[in-house]
Amino acid sequence: MAKETQAVEIPAHLRPVLQAAAKNLLHHLYGSEGPAWGTRFETMEQLVKQLGNYLGTELLQQALQRQADQPVPEPLRYCPSCGRSTPPRQPEPRSVETDLGIANWQEPTSHCDRCRKSFFPSVEEPGH
Repeated sequence: MAKETQAVEIPAHLRPVLQAAAKNLLHHLYGSEGPAWGTRFETMEQLVKQLGNYLGTELLQQALQRQADQPVPEPLRYCPSCGRSTPPRQPEPRSVETDLGIANWQEPTSHCDRCRKSFFPSVEEPGH
């Protein structure tokens, strides 16, 4: 079964920020004049694709890390199996393969001594 994804529209207030970032990146790549005559379209297209994937993966990783760095909300401080309060442990590395590449970050973990289960508090139930 194909994975369904919902289209996400770029908020209007971010469009000028993205345009400025593109202009800045273009300047760093090719200088103030832009790509020289004779630069192949295919070369530019491949570079843009690689930059987009890298930027997307980096943005996702930073967003996930910032989320993980926040205090764990009260409802997620309890074992999903028995409901007992669980003490936090040291964050553990987490990796997820995305359409853009692999996203890596350090995620908080908890452990229930009663159930003898470790879990990531950000996941309330399997599959969510």
